[in-house]
Amino acid sequence: MLWCCENFLPLGQLIAISMPRQARKTSGTGIYHVMLRGINRQDIFEDDEDRNKFLQCLSNVIEPYDERGYRVPALCSIYAYCLMPNHVHLLLQEKQKTLGEVMKRITIAYAYYFNRKYQRNGYLFQDRFRSEPVDDIKYFKTLLRYIHLNPVHAGLSASTEDYVWSSWHEYEKKYTGLIDVCNTAIVLNRISWKELYDYVCESGHDDGSILEMDDEPPRSVPDSAIKEFLSARYGISNMMELQNVDKNKRNIIIREVCEQGAGFRQLARITGISYGIIQRVVTDQRTVP
Repeated sequence: MLWCCENFLPLGQLIAISMPRQARKTSGTGIYHVMLRGINRQDIFEDDEDRNKFLQCLSNVIEPYDERGYRVPALCSIYAYCLMPNHVHLLLQEKQKTLGEVMKRITIAYAYYFNRKYQRNGYLFQDRFRSEPVDDIKYFKTLLRYIHLNPVHAGLSASTEDYVWSSWHEYEKKYTGLIDVCNTAIVLNRISWKELYDYVCESGHDDGSILEMDDEPPRSVPDSAIKEFLSARYGISNMMELQNVDKNKRNIIIREVCEQGAGFRQLARITGISYGIIQRVVTDQRTVP
């Protein structure tokens, strides 16, 4: 029996989503695990202002307004999120709009803000978002755990509770000053807080069947060390600035950073410079792209 998080009723119809490419797998409940990543694996958040702006973009689809300024029905319901440096995980349910329409509204608004702030052009996100259907409560619970443990598994936080930029604080009812975007009441009416806490925070569960977003190999040099090096040696505080540096100087900087142990994909993700350019600069110093 399919499970609908909003009304807990069985649904007998699949929601068809028209896509220009291969059709996505549709969910009988309208609930999806969505993954959104920066192009070339580049970071999509440089500071807390950026993260807050993305939360505002999420808020705008759950509390939308029309062109006259009147509230209209929510486009979707959000049950969990996690903002990672170069990608985002969402657990959401379609309502007034399809998944594609909801994600288009979020990504266009945030990319416009990001490009304007950092004076960059072009795409911010890698291709289209990835998604997988969530058709039963067992997998829904698994995703609640997986999404909230993402920063722990990535080494960004010692525990779920310590990571600010996920929806866990909304479930904890812990004040952080951030915008609340999740419909936690619906979830906690179905899963008790104690059950959810034990399920998410205890170890020993295998989430290997979940569609992964970050398939980049482990790095020996942390992002923070690279950013500190660029700031101390070249006065580059915003990593996107490297895209606008004179090419000859840029190439010298790229080689020096890679000599410090940075990986090609890692540097591409941090700076937004394409992987191919970085690879050519380092492996063939005679070539100036």
